[in-house]
Amino acid sequence: MAKAIAKKEVTREAYETALKGYVQNNNAFAGLAAKRDKRVAAIDEEYAAEFDRMKAEMDEQFEDVHQYCETNRKDIFTEAKSIEEYGAHVGFRDGKDKVIILEGYKEKDIIAIMLKRKTMAGYLKATYTMDKAAIIKAKPKGTDKLGFKVGKEEAFFLEPIKTEVPNEK
Repeated sequence: MAKAIAKKEVTREAYETALKGYVQNNNAFAGLAAKRDKRVAAIDEEYAAEFDRMKAEMDEQFEDVHQYCETNRKDIFTEAKSIEEYGAHVGFRDGKDKVIILEGYKEKDIIAIMLKRKTMAGYLKATYTMDKAAIIKAKPKGTDKLGFKVGKEEAFFLEPIKTEVPNEK
């Protein structure tokens, strides 16, 4: 998106120079980005097998540590919920509070029950938003009296025509 700049007088010659320069820079930018992306892809490919192997080992090791800690929880975590061993903190922590729907219940049924109980109504929320897609499709009359209208905003664009970028090595 172009940055807003103060209005200035631009001659036809300055316009042509700027437009040609923009297109040249855009093409050079695309070529440089392609060159970089090619090198990054080669580096990724070079290390991919090792990363995959390490990730698989780490996943298996995590599961082993978790299983051991779960099985021996009472022996390992006697004074705290976590310990520090071998350069790592290991343990269990409580997550944030969350609403857990109990087995056999569905949220819509719980909402219906909460609506019947006045003391629980404060824990329900109703959200109203404009259905802008429906408004655009229907284009109803008289919306300006409501404070809005359906219309288009004009925006300036500059899109260089894509050309073949020379493959540099």
